Amino acid sequence: MKRLLLLVLVLAVCSGVAAQADKVYKSLNDVRRPDSVYHLKLNFKRLKAIPPKVFEMHNLRTLDLGRNFIDSIPPEIGTLSNLEVLDLRRNRIRIVPGELGRLKKLRVLNLSRNPILDMPDEISGLENLEELILWCTGVVSFPPSFVALNYTLKVIDLRVCPLTWDDQQAIEQLLPTPRKRWDYVCNCQ
Repeated sequence: MKRLLLLVLVLAVCSGVAAQADKVYKSLNDVRRPDSVYHLKLNFKRLKAIPPKVFEMHNLRTLDLGRNFIDSIPPEIGTLSNLEVLDLRRNRIRIVPGELGRLKKLRVLNLSRNPILDMPDEISGLENLEELILWCTGVVSFPPSFVALNYTLKVIDLRVCPLTWDDQQAIEQLLPTPRKRWDYVCNCQ
């Protein structure tokens, strides 16, 4: 009887942990223990910066800060070593810091609708990156080091970017394997 009771208690505790891992926090006010947060969705919050409390969430897997007024990504972003999905779409970010390259578990990086012009070399170190979404940015080329992403990257979204035919060909040569989403250019003269 004691074993059965112990088993039921262990299962109850384990299921509570699993339920916690599935919870999506939508406010920092709801967070009691930063290490218990796995999914954080702070989109449409009119944030001008990434709240420092976010960098205390060492178990964070998904971070959605889309549709805010964030204009920079602090170097502390590199401390979120368990991050798998980072969504910073529709902000005011101009510079992508090299510290993003420390996020070795990152699978999806969405920087669409930001006035970004360049990507840092360090992004090539994201060995699990599958989706790079740069839709409606100013990115037209990648550093040569991006060749390291050729086989892990599945999709690069460069739609509504000011790419010329030559830009597209250079990207195709650098990264022939991933599927590209981009607008077709007429190369008219």
